[in-house]
Amino acid sequence: MINIIKSLNYSARREASNWITIASILVIPLVGMYLMGMIRGDSLQKVTPSFYFATQMMGIIFMITCLGIIILACNLVAGDGGDKTMNYEILSGHSRNRIFAARMLAGFLWGGVSVFLLTLLPLGYLTLAYGWGLETNPREVLLRSLLAFFPILRLCIFHMMIASIMRSAGKGIAVGYVAYMVITLGTSALEELFGMDIIYQTGMTNAAFLLTSGNSRNVVMDGRTVALYDTRVTSDMIKNTIGVSLAFSALYLIIAYINFKKKDRD
Repeated sequence: MINIIKSLNYSARREASNWITIASILVIPLVGMYLMGMIRGDSLQKVTPSFYFATQMMGIIFMITCLGIIILACNLVAGDGGDKTMNYEILSGHSRNRIFAARMLAGFLWGGVSVFLLTLLPLGYLTLAYGWGLETNPREVLLRSLLAFFPILRLCIFHMMIASIMRSAGKGIAVGYVAYMVITLGTSALEELFGMDIIYQTGMTNAAFLLTSGNSRNVVMDGRTVALYDTRVTSDMIKNTIGVSLAFSALYLIIAYINFKKKDRD
């Protein structure tokens, strides 16, 4: 299985679209912060991680980053779907279970873990550059950010399932993008027309919810008035995020595995 993962990683490193995707995930937060500074008439130095989170910028950028998850997850799982590489892996003596596990693990590392770390990266370099800031509680924001790992895991596995079923990275990305648009437009319509809060129903909305702040109140801190945002983490938030994410992740893996085994027999 290790050899299969090494082979997938080697192919992924040679794929230009993967590096373009990663570079975009790195650059988009900087562009967002620059535009936010221009709108407010401030310099980039005013953008502390606390302000970055409080202004919903982190959640908004994550919604764009979801496209990166789709591309990376699909490329790793089914990027070689058209050249029958899987047949060679089977002929080389690898079991179907190991082939499936290796592809899921490689896809998760590229599409899940890497995107999760890149999502948290702005909090790190902004803290080192300008300190945390006053608008939010750093421990609560960190906990929310760490909890976002679970819906990102769920989202990544969902798109790996699609790519595995489609046996094609291109088709997987296309179907994933359609699903992304349906979820984005559908949740907005339900919230505006019926006042429904869509949070734990999808991995994307769950992560976006965690990465945005709540209501704010004005308080006096360090001799000036500051908008202090509510970033509390409740026990229900933790249980629902972890429980629902793991349940759906397991379901997606089971569906992908059953389909994988069935098509291998055909």
